[in-house]
Amino acid sequence: MKLTFTLTFIFLFAFLVSSQRRYDVKFKLDGFDRECIIVKPSTAPPAGGYPVVFMLHGTSGDGEKFYNISGWKELGEQENFITVFPSSLSWCFVEDGIEKNNTKWVCGDLLDKPCAGPPQNYVDDIRFLKRIVAIINDTVPMNPSKIFACGFSNGCCMINKLAMDAGNLFAAVAGSSAALNELDSVIPPVKRIPIWIMVGTLDDRFLVPPFTELPFGRDSILGYLKAIMLRTLACQGLSQNFTYSETTLSHTYTFNESENGGTSNAPFVFTLNKDQTHEFPNGINYPVNAPKLFWDFFNQSTTVAVQNERNTNDDVVLYPNPSRDLITIGFQKDKAIQPCRIRIVNSFGQIIKQFANVRTSELTIQKNGIGSGLFTLLLESGSQTVSKKIIFF
Repeated sequence: MKLTFTLTFIFLFAFLVSSQRRYDVKFKLDGFDRECIIVKPSTAPPAGGYPVVFMLHGTSGDGEKFYNISGWKELGEQENFITVFPSSLSWCFVEDGIEKNNTKWVCGDLLDKPCAGPPQNYVDDIRFLKRIVAIINDTVPMNPSKIFACGFSNGCCMINKLAMDAGNLFAAVAGSSAALNELDSVIPPVKRIPIWIMVGTLDDRFLVPPFTELPFGRDSILGYLKAIMLRTLACQGLSQNFTYSETTLSHTYTFNESENGGTSNAPFVFTLNKDQTHEFPNGINYPVNAPKLFWDFFNQSTTVAVQNERNTNDDVVLYPNPSRDLITIGFQKDKAIQPCRIRIVNSFGQIIKQFANVRTSELTIQKNGIGSGLFTLLLESGSQTVSKKIIFF
């Protein structure tokens, strides 16, 4: 608490007295040193406070890289919103059969490529991003209804995860060169929010032999990427009907019809850019200016309420997690223990273990009862549901 207060005070002082608009913020979270760059525009906050846009880097990148090349900080100055460039931590993962250590956001894109050996002490990167939001909110006038996230590659995978697990904080997300990973789509989203994903026809991460480029002929891309499309549509509660628009460079498909009819306020937009490689298009490296398009999309976006929102509070803790043996589910001692139901769901959405009418303050889950892998724990009490990810190696 004292550290958070000190950081906030220093950050506030810098905003008030410094003529500079870039702020390098560092703090310790969950035992790790975390870093981000925050850029405040030079003009006064608009009515309601500054909007905030996060830009999440890809594998091997960091906040500094996308501070320099994304184009977001320049647009933030022009349009009067705060831009944030956080850095992920480094992890071991397998790529092309080779174990590597590099920066990567903790989402399905990392968790489905684990290295051999002892389990890694994965962090909760959503918690990290939420802490940054809290620091900004404690320091300057911020509009809590206009917090957005953009990402590239692994960072784009992460913003898809945010759309599932943090829609109660982020109003909309958009990114380039990745899609919603299967491991991040096990349970329904906290709150459905608008999503826009761009992919290039020459993006090698999406190429499947014998194809040397993605098909650019009208709707053929929807068949090529069918599994990805259906996964996102199912999570967003959208039908497969879409509206279509095109330019000489881009084909765009907008899915905004709910499964049960009517128009959704949380559309899924997919754009295929001709001859774009695995890159974040900033208007210089490729003729499409993604920040400008995404910013317009963010401004037009509204969140949509769902009947059964998940409660993502911290009243439930899991330790140790990941584990090779057992994981204990603990409830904060100052919270009244209510009868609850606990279900454990595997990556295919199948319930593999459940407990009814649980009243204890702790419950132990053993690996030999469910096996190895990534699982989702659902704790239901009354009308609220808390979800947590657990990993057994």
